[in-house]
Amino acid sequence: MAKWGEGDPRWIVEERPDATNVNNWHWTEKDATPWSKDKLKSLLSNLVIKDEATSAKCTITDIDKLEGEAVANNRKAKLIFFYEWTIDLNWTGTVGESGEEIKGKVHIPNLSEENDPREVDVEVTVSTSGNEADKLKEFMRKTGAKKIREQMTTYIATLKEEFSQGMILPKKEETTKAAVNKTNVTSRVFTPVQSKETKGLGVKIETTTLKDELNFKCTVNELYNALTIPE
Repeated sequence: MAKWGEGDPRWIVEERPDATNVNNWHWTEKDATPWSKDKLKSLLSNLVIKDEATSAKCTITDIDKLEGEAVANNRKAKLIFFYEWTIDLNWTGTVGESGEEIKGKVHIPNLSEENDPREVDVEVTVSTSGNEADKLKEFMRKTGAKKIREQMTTYIATLKEEFSQGMILPKKEETTKAAVNKTNVTSRVFTPVQSKETKGLGVKIETTTLKDELNFKCTVNELYNALTIPE
């Protein structure tokens, strides 16, 4: 048995805003699936890929399929991300002076944390055959795939930086320092001005200001669920 004062600090219960995950020791999980779908749609929809030298231009017209999930986890103040997506894109493009519109698809089967964004497979197909179709397919296979992988890199970066904000909770000394630095707001009580007609009427009543503050030892989501879910 450890002596008094020599215990592992990770297990010491302290007063903190969330009152649950001391020192971020326990595993917490946050669903990133809805956020990821919106982010991927914004990054890929209407994406334009073009090359001035060959006059090739392709546009991602819409997302035909977006299946998968994403989760952000916090364990021992370390963020761990799991995501796995299968994406199908539709594109149209033109090349040369004819202006003939070529349609095709892009299939991304393995966007996950197990693969570097540069290793993500980008499979390109075209709906028609011919010289211009072959040129655009090769253009999308090289230049288009590179641009799409750049967008995948942006998605992963924002998932780790933007979505995960607030997952690592501040420690006791950090919240105490923040409370000391917080600007105090003073309440002002205004006394209504009495007119000559109403002055002297009624009875003078002694009044005071009451302020009540409740602190709930839980997270915001736990409190919301407790107040809104009957079970």
